[in-house]
Amino acid sequence: MRMQFGTILMVSLFVPGFAGLASAKTKSPVAGTWSCVAHGTGEGDMQYTFNLEQTGEQVTGNFTAPTPDGTNQNHDVKNGSFKNGKLELHFEEEEGTIDVAGAPDGKAAMKGDWTQGEHSGTWECKRGAASSSSK
Repeated sequence: MRMQFGTILMVSLFVPGFAGLASAKTKSPVAGTWSCVAHGTGEGDMQYTFNLEQTGEQVTGNFTAPTPDGTNQNHDVKNGSFKNGKLELHFEEEEGTIDVAGAPDGKAAMKGDWTQGEHSGTWECKRGAASSSSK
């Protein structure tokens, strides 16, 4: 009887800790830094970076894109979600709302479509920040 109680006590203490450890190691498929390209813009392909965080189904963060004067401009996610394997992000800017829809393409890539008013195109990202081409 003592052995059974000891075993039950050890299991009841060990299993919750193990479950917490397992969930702590679970990563969001969309959270992180992504090096991206938008296709179909009026100026050709546009390089940008997604910086995304996920809490439950809510996705927050921003994208950073270069401007014609050589600086970078950040656009915050106004509304974002990742549900049933699908990513949706909405950004507000002077030219109107940018709507982004897509999904992970393996563990280290994402792709999808974007629209802004009458304009639309596709996008693709790879996990990690864009690397500098100068050495």
